[in-house]
Amino acid sequence: MKQIVDLHDQTRDKIAYIEEECEKLAKKLHNKYKQDFQTVNEYLVVDLVRSIKGRSAANNDVFTFDYESSLEVGIETEEDYFPNAYIPIWKCKQEMFQPVGYLTDLTMDSIEKKMKVMIEEMLSEREEGEKHE
Repeated sequence: MKQIVDLHDQTRDKIAYIEEECEKLAKKLHNKYKQDFQTVNEYLVVDLVRSIKGRSAANNDVFTFDYESSLEVGIETEEDYFPNAYIPIWKCKQEMFQPVGYLTDLTMDSIEKKMKVMIEEMLSEREEGEKHE
């Protein structure tokens, strides 16, 4: 992640654009792989998560201290959600009395490749588990 100390409108626009692209990627991957997980009441979750101290946050909170966004992949059942892995996209912290941001230095292509690898690993783990039952 690259450190950004100049938090201005141009930076906000760049973060908004990257987060939007991540949301589109999440939908694309969910649609591609959801069928593979829909056995035994399990559902694939691929989502851009925005939070401040563990609570849900809005996309216009990007410069708020403790704001974080990440692409997350997991499995949802009727009762529970099991996060499997995530890729951090943006974090805003207070360091030395000033806000400092950290933005992923991954390209959208490399984010997509990493997400696909994570999902493929989840699938192969499920298949291994089914063989041992």
